Amino acid sequence: MQTECPNCNTLFRITEAQLDMANGMVRCGFCKQVFDARAVNDASDNDNQLGAFEDQQQQDTQQQRTQQPDAPAQTEADHEPLLTTEPDDIAPDELRTDSNARPYSPLATVAWSLAILALIATLAGEYIWFNQPELLQGQRLEPLTAKLCELTDCEHLQMRDPSQIEMISRNVYTHPNEKDALMVSTTLVNHAPYAQPYPEVQIDFSNVRGAPIASRRFIPEEYLQIDSKQLQLLQSDIPITFGLEIKDPGNEAITYEFSFH
Repeated sequence: MQTECPNCNTLFRITEAQLDMANGMVRCGFCKQVFDARAVNDASDNDNQLGAFEDQQQQDTQQQRTQQPDAPAQTEADHEPLLTTEPDDIAPDELRTDSNARPYSPLATVAWSLAILALIATLAGEYIWFNQPELLQGQRLEPLTAKLCELTDCEHLQMRDPSQIEMISRNVYTHPNEKDALMVSTTLVNHAPYAQPYPEVQIDFSNVRGAPIASRRFIPEEYLQIDSKQLQLLQSDIPITFGLEIKDPGNEAITYEFSFH
């Protein structure tokens, strides 16, 4: 029989008797490697059987191909990815266009356009209505405001500009009947060319260094001492006088200041 050195791959002949004497162990006469010849031969036999099996499979596959001459030959290109995919093949179903779908009619387009314009006009009207005092008080719109007041009742427009209200007289003194209280008497006038709501009146007391000591804001119902349902608008160029009773902020309060909001 033949055996092969696993170290240097040298082939040489050996007998079964020689193998039996050394329990299958032999020494290579070329590289002096000691190895189990029977184990090497068994591995070689397995490799030969595996190679024979693979050869038989190749022969069977070749025979099947020759028995089907009409089948197209498979080339390397057949395994390449297809690069000519159409957009409709990769687009989601909900985004695909239907070539058979009916186009929008001109009437529908006009209807949608009118609906959008109507919505925009409605939103613009609501904005103007709820912001009409600020819009009509702009300097650019003063001529329009004056003309509008000639044609309609400006009281219903509720235009408002506290900066047009001036305090033409004021007096703060000790309350004649109440302890630790002050009396405030003041007169204000509306210089705007239209009637407007009465403002909120705020009075601030400061010490000699200008630091705030006390502050109080009064709503129209408080300083006019009337019910909100009876409250009218502050007419243009008509002085209004009213009085207030407030708590005395103490001796440190040297100065006071009025403001309108």
